[in-house]
Amino acid sequence: MPATLHHWPSKVANIIVYLTLLSGNLYSTFGGDKNTDSPYDSKYKSYITPAQYTFFAWTVVYFLFGGMMVYQWFTDKVHEAVGWQFVTVSILNAIWLALWSSGHTILAFVSLLFTASAVSYIYYRLVRLHDADTMGEILFLHLPFSLYHAWIFVLMVINAFAVLSPVKEDGPSTFQVVLAVIGLVFIASTVVGYIEYKKGDVAGALVLAWYLIGVFVQQDHPVIHWTALGLGIAVAIYTLKPFVARSLGRRNGGETAPLLG
Repeated sequence: MPATLHHWPSKVANIIVYLTLLSGNLYSTFGGDKNTDSPYDSKYKSYITPAQYTFFAWTVVYFLFGGMMVYQWFTDKVHEAVGWQFVTVSILNAIWLALWSSGHTILAFVSLLFTASAVSYIYYRLVRLHDADTMGEILFLHLPFSLYHAWIFVLMVINAFAVLSPVKEDGPSTFQVVLAVIGLVFIASTVVGYIEYKKGDVAGALVLAWYLIGVFVQQDHPVIHWTALGLGIAVAIYTLKPFVARSLGRRNGGETAPLLG
């Protein structure tokens, strides 16, 4: 498949914002001032903040977006499905990163609302209008946005709880425990949407399962700790439903929906 220069302005813009966002994220994590608040090891914690390693889900997302930066030169499908929206999303994400790192958690949450809206626009276009026809489209178009969409949702909840229910020195109050459980159940219930209404988006659902297991590892309050584990296991098991449905569909000679996009 030969490379094409069609829509080259948007392709170049995608690369610029991708590199800018990637470098900004790396700098906030591994460099800069010692008081800089890293998104991986934040001082703004709540009782549903997951273990630090959980945030390295970003590594997978950035790797796949890096693949998209190359893949876009060999197909017009990326431009047709995403257009200039990736530039918008990257700028909004960079704004969130800057606000969060500088301690403006409320403004950071507001910026995440706009980021989630922009990501959702791309995500639903992919789900509803652009089925994945090749392995390249699955790996470097549908998969990164599935992971990104789910992770932005997780960040919104983490950010909201960091504002509304921060960690106390004497441990969580009963209200904070109840609030944490509600938040965890809310995240787990979102998996139903990914599996039932988004063409069996297993990738997005697994991001939420990964987050719940991260909360189980990080939080030591018994109710929050075991609730996160139970929900994480339930979510992981529920992601098997599309595979079971596909297997039964093949056995019965029926049609089945794709598992991703």
